Amino acid sequence: MTAVEEVGEVTYTHTYMLTLKAMTSATTLIIVVMAGLYVFLGLPAGLDTYYGVLYFHSIGIGIAALATYLVISIFNLQKYEPPIDFPMAYRAFAAVLFAAVGGIFYLSPILDAAVTDIPLGLFVVAFILIGDVGGALFVQLVILPRKQAGTYKPKMKALPPRMWPQYVLRMVPNRKELSLYSKAGAAYWLALMSVGSAFVAGMIGFVNLWIMIFGAGVFSGFVPLFGDLETFLGALVGSHSHEMGIAIMTGVVALVAQRFKVLDSKGLSKNVARLGLWVTSIGIIAISIVLVLEAVVAFSPPTIFPSGPDGVNGMAGDDTVMTITALGAMIALIPLALAKLNGRRSWKDSVRLTLLGTWIVAVINSVFEGYYIEFHEDVFGSTMAANHDVFTNINPMFGIFTLAAFALVLLAVDCYTVSGTLRRVCGWVAGVGLIVATLGSSLWAFIDPSTGGLAYWIYIVGVLVMGVSALTATNAVYAAKVKRISRLET
Repeated sequence: MTAVEEVGEVTYTHTYMLTLKAMTSATTLIIVVMAGLYVFLGLPAGLDTYYGVLYFHSIGIGIAALATYLVISIFNLQKYEPPIDFPMAYRAFAAVLFAAVGGIFYLSPILDAAVTDIPLGLFVVAFILIGDVGGALFVQLVILPRKQAGTYKPKMKALPPRMWPQYVLRMVPNRKELSLYSKAGAAYWLALMSVGSAFVAGMIGFVNLWIMIFGAGVFSGFVPLFGDLETFLGALVGSHSHEMGIAIMTGVVALVAQRFKVLDSKGLSKNVARLGLWVTSIGIIAISIVLVLEAVVAFSPPTIFPSGPDGVNGMAGDDTVMTITALGAMIALIPLALAKLNGRRSWKDSVRLTLLGTWIVAVINSVFEGYYIEFHEDVFGSTMAANHDVFTNINPMFGIFTLAAFALVLLAVDCYTVSGTLRRVCGWVAGVGLIVATLGSSLWAFIDPSTGGLAYWIYIVGVLVMGVSALTATNAVYAAKVKRISRLET
């Protein structure tokens, strides 16, 4: 009998046609453009609308993708990622493109009315892609210490290892491999927890979108816990947005610590940094649990230190838990500022100084100003209701997502070792924009809540300067020199 030839093994080389540098600069540009279109065109009317929320995700997915590129770069995951033709970074960038095109439809009521289902379909594809990236990134981080040590070496000759039960089980480390995780470092663990939290936030968002498209259906059993479907959807949206924002912020803390190599130092600086990172890790775990419970079983944390009529004043329980992450970041801030770059302390470098400054601004906006309002809710809920409304809009948009995106852009400039005049320009323009926007947002929320007043325009000018600095950073990253190397599979 004559043997029939079949291919039993394939050997190939994958060339990265899209580099991390190119995708980083392109994604940053898309974020700035989509944010600019929202500001200048004024459409959709606001994030309290269905279209407004979806449009914002054309920016939010870009932020998530940018964070993904930096995790891959800083933790050197390309060296260990399975050699496939559609790697994580490609999927993240594809999600950015789908979301951006979908967002364009929502900017034009006429265009959206003509093809109502197309933009929604584009966003659904984008959500699936970025959700897949979040899961894949978490898995790659889970097995990274074992890959680095050479103890995790699945054969790549047949189907991808995740298709085989024995390889799925290999995700769980054996007793001998546990020591590798104890040596991985606090920055690694914080990054892992942040990515895991972001993935969970994405799944909550998927549930919300599913209900909005198809109705409660299989999730109808949760509705009675919340009283009605609208309240349930509100809980899902709140948990999704808060957890995603906090996860990205804590992820920035982990990436900065890893990039600045603060845990490679010795003595007090290393110990303080490690303490801060572990405190932030405890915070992201705790707030993730609280927010999931809020979304699933209508859990409502008690108000701490209540006062005023009917206990209206006081610290919201979930906000108190969130503060743990900020406390850890502030503890780690000093050793990070003292970490050296080319023989100089980080605080003497304009890019790194402004990057760390975003953390301080986030604490000022979310913690100090937020708690002040909570302890004076009787006033901000009545005579200063307009001020409260302004802060309610500023806090998530500027205090969380804008600052997180801004920090990621500055971190990208640092990762690609932009130097000289271009680096100084990036850093100082960014710093000026950050200071002006922070001053304007505070004055707008507490002094003059009118739209069109001096405080409002100070805030807008500051944000615009931040946008200009982001464009400068985009050009700086694009112009950075990259030495391409080959990875040999064994």
